[in-house]
Amino acid sequence: MMKKRLRWLMMPLLAALLVSAAGAAEVDTEQVLLDGDKAIFTPVSVEPIEINGVPTLSKTYEMPPDFDPAALKEQPFEQDGYWYRYERIDKTVHHKTETQDAEDTVTLDASSADLSVVIDKFPVTKSYTKDGYIGDLTLDLQSIKVETTGYKTVTDSHPHSVTKTYELPYNDRSLVPESVQADGLSLPRTSLSWSPTANISDSDVPDAWTATAVYSKTTYTNRQVATGYRASAVYRGTLSKTSVDHVTYTVTYIGSKLPILPFLDPDVTISQIMIVCGAAALLLLLLILWVIRYILWHTARVYVYNEERRIHDVVSRQFVRVRTPRIRLSALQGHAETEYTVILRRKLAKRLIGRDIAIETGGEAQHHVVEAFVGSDYAFGVRI
Repeated sequence: MMKKRLRWLMMPLLAALLVSAAGAAEVDTEQVLLDGDKAIFTPVSVEPIEINGVPTLSKTYEMPPDFDPAALKEQPFEQDGYWYRYERIDKTVHHKTETQDAEDTVTLDASSADLSVVIDKFPVTKSYTKDGYIGDLTLDLQSIKVETTGYKTVTDSHPHSVTKTYELPYNDRSLVPESVQADGLSLPRTSLSWSPTANISDSDVPDAWTATAVYSKTTYTNRQVATGYRASAVYRGTLSKTSVDHVTYTVTYIGSKLPILPFLDPDVTISQIMIVCGAAALLLLLLILWVIRYILWHTARVYVYNEERRIHDVVSRQFVRVRTPRIRLSALQGHAETEYTVILRRKLAKRLIGRDIAIETGGEAQHHVVEAFVGSDYAFGVRI
């Protein structure tokens, strides 16, 4: 029971000692986690330099765009007489540009087959995107074409007409031809008119007649007329695409002198070690003094009266637990006396007021209840 109590009392003191040691050393406790004790990637360059008197080591890596730079961090390591620990990572992104030729055909409805009208429908340049490539294409004027999208039938009329005059002795219709040939067609007579040209002497009777005949005919032809037009043109040009080629990571480590002892951090100095050891020794001394004081205050003294010397002699000192107070008189051998005096220190007695102390005598068990008292110590007698 005593060992368990001491263990619980020492735990907070040891924790305080560790905290004090960490404060004296003033070391950086940052941890860098890796899949192993060292980096598994090979740098493209390693450059040791000194910045403001501080040794610095830079390791440069070229990695793909989706690489996690945390894997490049190394735990503290020794190199060239220095102890290096991680400081920072700098990132530089390198891009690449790819190009490819492209063309795009544009079609639209047109109102005419006239190129001078259609050409105005097409802009000189147009933006174009394909498979991540982007750029401007330029109109190829030689590629413009117009096509007919449909036809309808239209009927045209063609009138043919010929006027002829005839000098006849009589105004007889039968003397006038019914049709004539003209324009490669046989034209029928469509009208006829008469006029006298001369009279008989001293008479109003016509002696000759002029016949005016009109011959006419209308012919018809069919033709196909376009109902719509569609124009097309080709745009040509070069497209480009920019993407991340690779990423350069520069990992910087700050160096310091090698540690005094292999198991210590290199930043720990001799003076700091002495401070920590001194603090530990002081805490240990305080702990020992406290334990001694604790044991003394919980020790009961058992006295018997020495008639020859006429004084009380101490025959036993016993550690008394507060939870289960007990005095063992059965262990006292070689004493003829049957009356003992037990003295408890004031601090222990105060905690035992009202508690029952078991007295082991080797025979019938006895008990003593601690009563309230005034003074520095508490005493009670036991008779066997």
